[in-house]
Amino acid sequence: MSAPSHDEADRVLRLKRKEREIRACYPCRKRKVKCDGTQPCRTCQKRNHPHICTYDPIRDPRREPSQAASAQSASPSPARPQSRRQTNAVVSSPVSTSIRPDDAAKNYVYSGDNSVVSILRSRASDGNESMTDLGSVLGLQNTFNSYPFMDPKTPQERWNFLLSVLPQRSEVLKFFHYYRITSYPFNPIIADMDRFELDLCTYLNAYSAGELREHDKISNRWVTDKSLGHISLLLATLAAGAHYSDIEYPQRLELATDFVRRSFHALRLANFLFRPSLDTIQALLIIGNTLQNMGQSDAAWALLGTTVRLAQTMGLHTERSNVHWPEYVRSKAKTLWSSIVWQDSLLSMSYDRPPIVTVTGWSVDPSTIQKDNLSYLQVMHSLCRLGIDIMRPESSSVNEIDRAVEALQRLDTLYQGGQPHLQMRSNCTTLQEHFEHLALRMHSSFCVSVVCRPAMKQSQPQPQLPQTDILRNRVKGSLIEASRAFLDFQALSVVPLRSWSMVHTVLSSTLLLCMWEETRNDPECRDLQQRVIDVFTSSDSRTIEEGGAENDIQWLSARHIRALVTLRGALDRQQDNSIPENETWAGPGFIPGLFGSGMPDAFFDIANPIDNSPVSYLDSIMNGNILYSDVRLYSGK
Repeated sequence: MSAPSHDEADRVLRLKRKEREIRACYPCRKRKVKCDGTQPCRTCQKRNHPHICTYDPIRDPRREPSQAASAQSASPSPARPQSRRQTNAVVSSPVSTSIRPDDAAKNYVYSGDNSVVSILRSRASDGNESMTDLGSVLGLQNTFNSYPFMDPKTPQERWNFLLSVLPQRSEVLKFFHYYRITSYPFNPIIADMDRFELDLCTYLNAYSAGELREHDKISNRWVTDKSLGHISLLLATLAAGAHYSDIEYPQRLELATDFVRRSFHALRLANFLFRPSLDTIQALLIIGNTLQNMGQSDAAWALLGTTVRLAQTMGLHTERSNVHWPEYVRSKAKTLWSSIVWQDSLLSMSYDRPPIVTVTGWSVDPSTIQKDNLSYLQVMHSLCRLGIDIMRPESSSVNEIDRAVEALQRLDTLYQGGQPHLQMRSNCTTLQEHFEHLALRMHSSFCVSVVCRPAMKQSQPQPQLPQTDILRNRVKGSLIEASRAFLDFQALSVVPLRSWSMVHTVLSSTLLLCMWEETRNDPECRDLQQRVIDVFTSSDSRTIEEGGAENDIQWLSARHIRALVTLRGALDRQQDNSIPENETWAGPGFIPGLFGSGMPDAFFDIANPIDNSPVSYLDSIMNGNILYSDVRLYSGK
């Protein structure tokens, strides 16, 4: 063989030199330790700083421009990744061949500016790399790389466990469709649906190719925390989709519960409690929302607390903690935190409990500040932010009525800034616009009723102030609007009958109309009450007969069953003219004859009544402060 030319030798040397330049990440190269070349590498993961694992290029000033150009045009080595030189820590996804920058947020542990970790790290700007492990040194960072509270330990056991919970192709094709068109438009928890659907296609292709069906062959790209988080999120969407599907209730409940169980198992495999990620946070949020829609609102409230804490661990609650992430990830984090605020706001107002989220960490969207031509989602996010402010502990220096009037003005301004179809139904031109208009009317009416409830606390407020008259008129209108919107919405879709927040809104509104002295004898309100009852006792629901329940209303929570039976009994009593004109609607102790002759007088008792207001009475019903007799109202079996 003839000796190679000098040009050929230079070309080979340049390629070898380029391989050496990007072989180790910056932290490993700084410490002069071994790096496996992945992103993040195992060394950075072990040292608990994967977010700083970057592959910055080393520039050689001796290289001439022509040599650099020729090196770039040369064919890359097949064993070398081509995307590791990006300074924004952009990495390739294990479930997709495209770039997924959201991994930059993985394993990041947030600490406030005043924490010891942040103070010492700020003083380590001189390049002292030993300061980067302060979180683990001070015991402020998790060290378990796998979820410790489960039986599968070996890789083979974990793989077999994963295969047992994976969604089947038929399940994905059937139930994701329901989630996408029925649940997602009204509560868009997934921060990037386009990205999620792309990963979903990758999953289906891998499943069809048999990659996820061989027990003896472990697929390395599907056992990573990122892939497991995606699978848990997929299963959570299928649970929500099954809940909104058109199958019969018993099977629907069984399927939704099974998907929730499998999703949670996938979360355990992804080590969600010790290594939270954006996907696991979204999965937990959808699971909580599904549990809520299945009538398990207390469990949803408890799970939301864990979800919020994990999100705060990643720093999703504040914009300052995300400055080191790429712009795409920051936008995704902001959207996800807004969804958490949405969930906490509705539950807090429904239960009258203090919220646990904050809304000051992120700057407000400029388009929302303008309050002009806002979309449904923009109005809802702003409405939920306002709901968080409403539920904050009241300031002692601000009068309760004045605070309610101020909040009411903010609500009106926000509602008037929506798009034309949101303000008037006559402007709706598509079915989706009708849905959005009616959903927003229900949510805004519920918020108005919460704001105005101080004016309802006493049957006859003294003295009668102008502000009190305003609030009482507005709350009456909001209760009527909520009932009307629900009736119109359920005629077009199953969404209001399957969404816990909407069911709670219409039942609480109808109960207040029934019990409040200003509306209980109003013919229009009586008609609305009867129409709402007819919806819940139709052939698609369960027929309520004097305290007994039949057929298919089991998806309602026990609180809703109590409210519905109470409402039906109260209406029957009024229709029988058993209430004298001068008799108050409720009183302390026993309530005689509320359910008519078919129910015992001592059917329930209000425990420790504070006053005779309709709000107190409704709270007693919905919050379970009722003493039951031997009559059995509801069985979830």
